[in-house]
Amino acid sequence: MSKNAIILLLGVGLYCAQASANSLSTEYSNVDVRSEHYDQGISFVRSDSASLDSLIHYRMLQNHIPGIATIAIKDGQIVWNRSYGYAVLEDSLPVADSTLFYLASISKTSVAIVLMQLWEQHLLDLDDDVGMHLGFPVRNPYYQDSVISIRMCMTHMSSINDNWNILNPLNIQGDSPIPLGEFLEDYLVPGGIYYSTDNYNPWPPATEDDYCNIGAAICGYIIEQLADSFPVRCRGSLFDPLDMNETAWFIADLDTNNIAMPYHWDGAAYTPYGHIGKPYYPCGTLRTSSLQLSRLLIAFMQHGVIDDTVRILDSATVDSMTTSQYPVLNPEQGIFWYKKFLDGRWIWGHQGWSSGIRARIAFDWNNNTGAVVLTNGEDITSVTDITMALLNYAGQYGVAESKESLLPASVILSQNVPNPFRRSTKISFVLQNKENVTLKIYNALGQELTTLVDGELEQGAHNIVWTVSELPNGVYYYRLSIGIHDQVRRCVLLK
Repeated sequence: MSKNAIILLLGVGLYCAQASANSLSTEYSNVDVRSEHYDQGISFVRSDSASLDSLIHYRMLQNHIPGIATIAIKDGQIVWNRSYGYAVLEDSLPVADSTLFYLASISKTSVAIVLMQLWEQHLLDLDDDVGMHLGFPVRNPYYQDSVISIRMCMTHMSSINDNWNILNPLNIQGDSPIPLGEFLEDYLVPGGIYYSTDNYNPWPPATEDDYCNIGAAICGYIIEQLADSFPVRCRGSLFDPLDMNETAWFIADLDTNNIAMPYHWDGAAYTPYGHIGKPYYPCGTLRTSSLQLSRLLIAFMQHGVIDDTVRILDSATVDSMTTSQYPVLNPEQGIFWYKKFLDGRWIWGHQGWSSGIRARIAFDWNNNTGAVVLTNGEDITSVTDITMALLNYAGQYGVAESKESLLPASVILSQNVPNPFRRSTKISFVLQNKENVTLKIYNALGQELTTLVDGELEQGAHNIVWTVSELPNGVYYYRLSIGIHDQVRRCVLLK
């Protein structure tokens, strides 16, 4: 597809308005990123590259996702790595696997790994009172005799509340100048300039599950108190060993020309949010690329090791992190990482959800597959659907592709002409022998729309015209089948 056609599909022909500072208040208050938005129809999608590619194009078009980077992993190897659309619409800057995306809550998985490295060094116990390491007391004002532990902060059981009336106004363009420790003390301790009793929930610690970003910020500052500056410690013990050289918590440490711009689609235009920072940054401001993030995911999937010699965690630690810490309150929650039952199986990982950002990392230990999906749009259902399609593709890697086989050498299937097309297109193929043939059209979900040919055809060239009347713009594909063999090609309807 031409560059101009892609721009038209995305609706970028409409103007892009610059977001005002006031738009920063839409940092998705009270959203539990662990909630699932999944289209069960995704299970109908064939696990081959043509179908996966079609699904991604379809979801981008349908849900106004400007750009997306996707990776699928099988047995520690990347078996799919494709990027689509634009990182910066105004500059027509395409997404690549080196494009840096804001990870939002996926950032918490890095916090978990670095903190558990300190746990392995016996510098802390997960049931320690967080105040022991922060340098100031942390108590729920409604239950002042109850300890708030590190484990509680890493599992959303602390009873600390994300008070968005206070937090949202602190989000700014660029990095926050407020030091992490200073912010936390002012937020958590009576008398602080950000303190409110509403910063805590009206129930005791470890009695209810409530998603909490401040808990991750506390963990980041504990790392800083026990080891080194939080960003420096992450660099030395996690990012550098994994060759994540363009990964950082602060915008000032990155090339802003390589960062995907987060966007909001209002039904008529894309509005850029800008690149935000916050004083409680360990919960979500990490920025990295799909390729770099895949190395972290592979290392975690492989119980802490990658490239045979690089170890970031002991295998027993990874097992502990993927074990429910409060099985009665939330059997799905590990140590920041969590699992969800999707498409008939348990999937571990984490979502990222913020203004102009939806993202996910996921893995299935049963067949050793993983997926990375990073977008600068706002449709989480598409992210989950694409994630599951990537896992399915990785699970069938080498099977579905060989099954798709390509037709016998005696059959030649050509690309449809024209493509993209507005109303009708011609699908041509050549038979060297008389054959029983089926030619069917599918949408991007893999659902059959129509059969153009079903029967015996004579030797020679055949030109089949597909005329479209009421279908929407998007990606479709056609499958030519002869016996047990078939081949799929993609086409684009652009009225």
